[in-house]
Amino acid sequence: MLFTNIFTTATLFLGLTSAYHQPVQPPSWGALTRPDTAHPVTKGQPYRITWDYKAPTKTVSLVLCRGPSNNCVSDPEPIECGKSVDAKQGYLDWTPACFLPPGQANTNSGYGMLVIDDETGEFQYSMQFTLLANPAVCASKQNFVA
Repeated sequence: MLFTNIFTTATLFLGLTSAYHQPVQPPSWGALTRPDTAHPVTKGQPYRITWDYKAPTKTVSLVLCRGPSNNCVSDPEPIECGKSVDAKQGYLDWTPACFLPPGQANTNSGYGMLVIDDETGEFQYSMQFTLLANPAVCASKQNFVA
């Protein structure tokens, strides 16, 4: 029984820590180029995330965060849950989930994004960006997850 409890606890801990490589500094490569303050993102509508990637790594994880630009809190799961993205591709097409609350850039409700090197943990933040509501699409997709 004790072994079962220890094994279950260890398995749960490993599952929580393996969602994506935890970010470390300093980055040695280019930043996320979109989203940014000039290009808002709309819930339930496809958006192309882009980054200028020059490191020799194979894959990256993209993580959404929310809050003020000096304290953006990361989601526990990467945007492409369970998948890493080809780093040299330089983009990912993403449809923000309708359940996300709208947010305004340059405020405490704004969103940000991290691109994390899956091998080293080096990361770059995007500029804070706006996430617009989309009642026309999201009213029919209350449980939509991208």
